[in-house]
Amino acid sequence: MRRLALSIAILWCVTSATVNWWLEPRMTSNHAIAQVSSSVVLAGEKNGDSQSIQPPGTSESSSNRSPQASYVGRDACRECHTENHTWHTDHGHHKTFATTDDPNIIRLFEGRSYDSREPYGTFTYHADDKGLFARIPEKFGDRPFRLPYALGSPEGAVTLLSLLPDEKQNTFAIEHRVSWFHDGDELRPTPQEDDRNPKTAADFFGLRHDGRVMEKCVYCHTTRGTIEGETIVDLISGVNCEKCHGPGSEHVRLARSSKTPPKYSIGRDDWDTESEIQLCGDCHRLPVTVSRSQLREYPDELTRFQPIGLLRSRCFVESEGELRCTTCHNPHQTIKTVPAREHIENCIGCHQESNPSHTLCPVNTSDGCIDCHMPARELPGLSVSFHDHWIRVHSSESPSP
Repeated sequence: MRRLALSIAILWCVTSATVNWWLEPRMTSNHAIAQVSSSVVLAGEKNGDSQSIQPPGTSESSSNRSPQASYVGRDACRECHTENHTWHTDHGHHKTFATTDDPNIIRLFEGRSYDSREPYGTFTYHADDKGLFARIPEKFGDRPFRLPYALGSPEGAVTLLSLLPDEKQNTFAIEHRVSWFHDGDELRPTPQEDDRNPKTAADFFGLRHDGRVMEKCVYCHTTRGTIEGETIVDLISGVNCEKCHGPGSEHVRLARSSKTPPKYSIGRDDWDTESEIQLCGDCHRLPVTVSRSQLREYPDELTRFQPIGLLRSRCFVESEGELRCTTCHNPHQTIKTVPAREHIENCIGCHQESNPSHTLCPVNTSDGCIDCHMPARELPGLSVSFHDHWIRVHSSESPSP
């Protein structure tokens, strides 16, 4: 009788899960790990218990901040966190957004031209005291198209952005059709899914975004900034300390008035793995931002979005909350300055020969972990490689979920 009852219970759970799977094509960000758990089961990996995730800005650590807290700027952090400040200065996070009156951005485009072919034409780039603008002489003569914002970094690639009003005076963004790439110091097409013929003058210059997509572009590349009309107000460019830690005025006040100030936001005792992955995934993407079919098929393009791969990994699922982004990454320090051996040691720390409960690699227990289980993939059009964070044994065939 007990076996019958157990069988019925299991059948009910499986049926309910299956129904929910098909009835919920997308899930909210609060269920990002729950969504990935479904894909992990498909991959034949065990599904551990998962707790709900608090979105950034709603966790207990952030809700305890004073409502009067304001932004103080990253240089205030240098008083106590000199090493982190120095590391962050060289990190890509620090250079993710700029206005195009910045000489470092102007020099990448001014005086250059790029033939984008029909139906778009040849772009020429110029600058004045307001920043960069482009022309397409054969289409619009000398009429300039302003490109006031730049996303990315001169250390990698830079894409220009404009904000414009539509016929109802709602704001939309144009992601410029051409980007500058550090690799080769040249202009090349911005990777865009747009094969439509341009219908308006703005369409000639780039791909149109509006609503949440437009806002997310600015949100993820800045510490603070609000789109108002054709400008971004209260702008703090780049992903700086207060992007992740929150406005720091109260923390700075307490740190200056006390020899033992309380821990601030990230790093508190109540900060856990799920909170961290939710924070990083807010911009580096979570499973909720992609379709079910992409999660199943896992195309190469998903290697750009590291949390999605990590959450699928057996290493994550079976770590019982031990494996997180900062297990391998110091968020203040650029990956370029971290020796490859340090990453391998992180792997070995969880796969020790001396520990009988650890799973050991049958090929090599002391080297080659990254190249074998997290290979770098170069994505078409980007000229930048990304390590696949779905940690697994790779075969020559396409990976099966």
